[in-house]
Amino acid sequence: MSQNSLSRFAACSPADYRCLKAQIDAASQEGRSYEFGNCLLLPGCRPQQATVSFWRDRTGYLMSVFPPVSYTGRNTAAVCLFRTSRQGFANFDALQSFLGDLAQGSFTPVPFGPTTSLTEADEVVLPESTASRSPGYQALAAALGRTVIGQERAIEATAFKLFTHISKKNPLRPLSLIFHGPTGVGKSELGKQVAPVLNSFLGENTYQFVWTELNTFTQAHSVYRLVGAPPGYVGYDDKPVLEAVMQNPNTVFMFDELEKAHPEVLKTLMSVLDEGRCAARKEFSGHKRELDFRRCIFLFTTNTDLSGKLGHRSQEPVNTSALSSFSAPGTVSLANRIFEANERGRRALADSGVLKEIAGRFGGYIEFLPLDNRAKVLIIAQQIVALGREFDIEIVYVSPAIIQAILDQAVTEAFSVRSHASIIEGYLTEFLLCHAEDYPDTPMRLEGTVDALRLVPLAPPPPADAKRRGA
Repeated sequence: MSQNSLSRFAACSPADYRCLKAQIDAASQEGRSYEFGNCLLLPGCRPQQATVSFWRDRTGYLMSVFPPVSYTGRNTAAVCLFRTSRQGFANFDALQSFLGDLAQGSFTPVPFGPTTSLTEADEVVLPESTASRSPGYQALAAALGRTVIGQERAIEATAFKLFTHISKKNPLRPLSLIFHGPTGVGKSELGKQVAPVLNSFLGENTYQFVWTELNTFTQAHSVYRLVGAPPGYVGYDDKPVLEAVMQNPNTVFMFDELEKAHPEVLKTLMSVLDEGRCAARKEFSGHKRELDFRRCIFLFTTNTDLSGKLGHRSQEPVNTSALSSFSAPGTVSLANRIFEANERGRRALADSGVLKEIAGRFGGYIEFLPLDNRAKVLIIAQQIVALGREFDIEIVYVSPAIIQAILDQAVTEAFSVRSHASIIEGYLTEFLLCHAEDYPDTPMRLEGTVDALRLVPLAPPPPADAKRRGA
């Protein structure tokens, strides 16, 4: 295309689309998005120009717009795209059809997977977040954001740190991140998505995932479960957690509930996080006794508030002016934010009783915020979809009235979003059980209210070539 403009997609030839697909696929192989900078948007958009990005992973194609755009027109395709600043597609043909509809205004949105809205969230919730994503790692952030909802800033910072680490040919130490924030806001969920998402970019089985609950490491002797017991001690023949790196040097270790671990556990991890090495309990092939963690990723979760908002504002402000001298354009503000968050986190962790030398070993402190109403709505929709799958019912759309009723109940009674599941089961289990065999292998819309639920089959959209012939 000779000019960056959304309207020109309608005039693209099949050869143009084949070229676009090849460019997107090639960029995705390199771990980046394919972008159209300063792309002229549709009438009714504010701003009138934005960066339009495309990328691909194992689940399909994704289109996004940055910065977020306010749209006042009636093009239903544009409304669907600009509402969340992104749109997912099962394959390139669906993306191609959408681009044509985006320019012509004839799109009828059909939900697909977790990248599209499962309900009209704007009818019942607060305005959506306007988090930014910088070029170079936004594909990784978008993939992580498909599962974790309402934590755009945490996802952005995590993607930045992950992309930086996996891009190094010879890392000196592993990447270590602490996810901190209230319970039930997505810390563990984001951690569990890191290995699958990295594998989708780098190849199947590149990273393995090892999950450990630190609430079982409350005694000093439990440290042996990490590195192995000495000869003659109970547990010597049991394989320790950290020896998983012998199977795969690219391992994602996730340790839940950091605040419950015994201090000796953290001391043991000091050399691992700082030098990327530690001694094994016994020799293995080649007469070696050293475990190498330099390509690993260590993730820790804690409910402790490490944001520095409680009792740490009196500290001298962190000087970040020097960062602008070496940060690339478009990443300065993000680099400053990550640096400030890390310094506040280290101070808060040290003030909580952890040794300063241990607090300084962690490479990043990622804050998770309480979920707003919009995020809760989308999470409830996902939980309803998951419950439907348990009854072998494929739900692809949920009525806002149903979610509104569940949200109203959850606001007054739920401890966290994990509690929503029991509320949802109470409303829907009997209904789903009665209709579990009515529509096998058919995408369904869950309509009505909680007092009058209905399952409506989703009519398949006409093929793209049929729509064009009809036009």
